Amino acid sequence: MSTVISAEALFAQARADRELAHRLRGFSGTLALPFLSPALDITFESGKVTAVGPSSGVAPLCFEGPLEFWDKALGPERAPGYEQLTSGMGKGVRISGLTPELISAYHGGFARLFDVLRETLYGCEAVQQAEDLFVDTDTAVGRYVRVKANGKVARMYYEESGEGDVVLLMQHTAGGDGRQYRHQLADPELQKRCRLIAYDLPYHGRSLPPFGERWWEQPYSTSKEELMGWVIGLMEALDIDQPIFMGCSVGGNLALDLAAHHHDKLRGVISLNGWYAPLPRHSGNDQFRDPTRSQDFYASLCLGVTAPQGPEPYRQEIYWNYASNFPGIYAGDNDYFISGHDLRVDGHLMRPDKTPVYVLVGEYDLSARNLEVGGPAVAANIPGTIYREMKGLSHFAPTDDPMGFRKELIPVLDAILQL
Repeated sequence: MSTVISAEALFAQARADRELAHRLRGFSGTLALPFLSPALDITFESGKVTAVGPSSGVAPLCFEGPLEFWDKALGPERAPGYEQLTSGMGKGVRISGLTPELISAYHGGFARLFDVLRETLYGCEAVQQAEDLFVDTDTAVGRYVRVKANGKVARMYYEESGEGDVVLLMQHTAGGDGRQYRHQLADPELQKRCRLIAYDLPYHGRSLPPFGERWWEQPYSTSKEELMGWVIGLMEALDIDQPIFMGCSVGGNLALDLAAHHHDKLRGVISLNGWYAPLPRHSGNDQFRDPTRSQDFYASLCLGVTAPQGPEPYRQEIYWNYASNFPGIYAGDNDYFISGHDLRVDGHLMRPDKTPVYVLVGEYDLSARNLEVGGPAVAANIPGTIYREMKGLSHFAPTDDPMGFRKELIPVLDAILQL
């Protein structure tokens, strides 16, 4: 059955929503919402809602998708896989009538409209209260070090806090940087357990491309061997012995590859939303290299896979982080994620009995929970690895819900430190 929303209620909610107007700034058009009962059209002029009324049947744009998806997505609970517009894209949800360029420019706005529909039905949902965490212990110090690896020299940026004999080395996601771990760097419970280091890979964040690279002449791409080389090179440059390596997403895959090829150099490995093998079919990465596509597109996509119950300011930091990275870096990292990591080939090299391997996957990261190729498959195919699902957390758990992530991380960290 279709979701019942009155035109008057939707108009009032959408008209008052400042984020919707901001994200759709410059957009004008009428969008059909055929999954509502009655079906409605919503009209925007330069991002502002000017009308909501009964469907005309001729609106040039249409918010499409299976009715089953909309009934569940607009139900009282945000079920994983139905919680945000980005989740629905894999289930056939799309906006017809827009060029790819306009879809990329305004994805964030239509994702916000998805939220406005829910808020029209249920009001603003209860989320965790946000606060500026760990202000008194936010004492990380940033430095640069020259790292030799892969036949190159890179001036890599890293931030450091905490104390102790064991280093927790933290690797960011595809196209991201070490800012994703700012909460962990400032967390006093982590500081007293480990020396904490979060770094920016070359080409990312505050680390420029290696000097001498003619990066302006070619697209960026990377490989398993190159990424492992930068990590081992950084360890050598900073004289780090037997660290615990923790990475998220691409970093989660890298954690598993390091556990296979360099387990003798590591005390333990924590893979956040890492995978066993690539999806059988994957396409579309080149769109993130297309200069006609807005940088806002993949930033909004990444915002769309944060935990819906997470504090909003932390979730929006993911959006900021991704919107500010250099064009094409996200796609180049994904080359490794899509085809460079495959534990079917080298997972047998792992030694979880010597170097413990934990795979932690967010409840709201359905892809990483895939039983055949996601995190569960690591534990199923490599004896001794430990798999845990992080309830209420997402693909970007360290950033968008640092307190929720802390509850998952500390027991794992303590278990490794006690070995």
